[in-house]
Amino acid sequence: IFTGQPYLYYWLVGLVSKFYQWVFPHNPPLRPLIMVRLFSVFLSTITVFYAYKLTSKVTGNKYAGVLGAFFLSNTLMFVFVSGGINYDNLMNLASMAALYYLVSLYKGEDFVKNTALTGTWVVIGSLAKVQFLLLTTIIFLAWLFYSLKNYKRLKLDFNLRNIILILVFIVFLFLFVNLYGTNLIQYSSVTPKCVDIKPKEKCRGYEFRMVYYEPYNWNAIWFFRDKLPNFIEYAFQFWLYKMVQSIWGVLSHNAFVPLFSVALHSLLVSWSFICLIRYWKPSDKIPMLLLIILLSYGVYILLMNYKTDVNFQFQHFAVSGRYLSPVYGVLFTLMIYYFLKIRSIFLRQLTLALSIMLYFSGGLWMYISRYAEVFSHWRIYG
Repeated sequence: IFTGQPYLYYWLVGLVSKFYQWVFPHNPPLRPLIMVRLFSVFLSTITVFYAYKLTSKVTGNKYAGVLGAFFLSNTLMFVFVSGGINYDNLMNLASMAALYYLVSLYKGEDFVKNTALTGTWVVIGSLAKVQFLLLTTIIFLAWLFYSLKNYKRLKLDFNLRNIILILVFIVFLFLFVNLYGTNLIQYSSVTPKCVDIKPKEKCRGYEFRMVYYEPYNWNAIWFFRDKLPNFIEYAFQFWLYKMVQSIWGVLSHNAFVPLFSVALHSLLVSWSFICLIRYWKPSDKIPMLLLIILLSYGVYILLMNYKTDVNFQFQHFAVSGRYLSPVYGVLFTLMIYYFLKIRSIFLRQLTLALSIMLYFSGGLWMYISRYAEVFSHWRIYG
């Protein structure tokens, strides 16, 4: 880790570790590593809570919110990352919370409160991981669109609670500008490269990848366009398949992909989009907002992966559904929203029942039934 990078997750981990050592200076009941992992689980637990709130808010049904939280907490990649020391856990929390308060804003609730909370969580996500900046831009544009469209009807309530929330947002905004503004001025980039900070010989992370590194510029890509894999084929025959595998399976330093379960999840998502097309109405403004966010972020990750693959001769580094985790909750909310729109009572109940069975068997039951066979061996990694 070096200066100029998003730091908030590491700062929080350091704070938790120091507090734990202060409380238990000698013979702590848990190893510090386990304590940090529990902190990650704590962050993901709050993420699941916000998934419940988001789905409840969009559907107007608290039982649907429970289902949204159930879907998220039984998604293998989310659970796998939640137990690790990983900045994605803070980013996922920030995304879920920011989207919840953005939806609350679109629902016509307290403008000042939800603006301050949306902004605060967006900055927290940006200070956790640089990839969150795109979601920051999307959420800001959604907020700006709503504000400009409804500016005559906005009610600005500056009560004590809202003033405190605004002050908190200003503090985080200062940290945001201090990090990324400084980087733009000093390095002409949102984050500096290692060689901008340290001597070249000190920058040997991922050295094994550099054997394949051959960066292309746009002119070169155009010149070699007939030699590169077709982008449409890459997207639909490789990338989408890999994303599904590594959302409802695990692809990391260890891999576990239950192909039958993954196939069923693919069918369920496909069915949800059929329901979306069938039951969409012009009045579905908030679901459409979430769909735009989901597609925008998904296309960004696709382009990022394709660019990396072009530069590294298609070794498929960092192609993982983990990078879509900030919008897992959006996907599940949309699925549940349109499942509930199915007009046939029998078909609606069958869809929900099969969904619950699938997420249980592909999540908690997958762990219980495969623990001795697969997951118990992963403990050797700490």
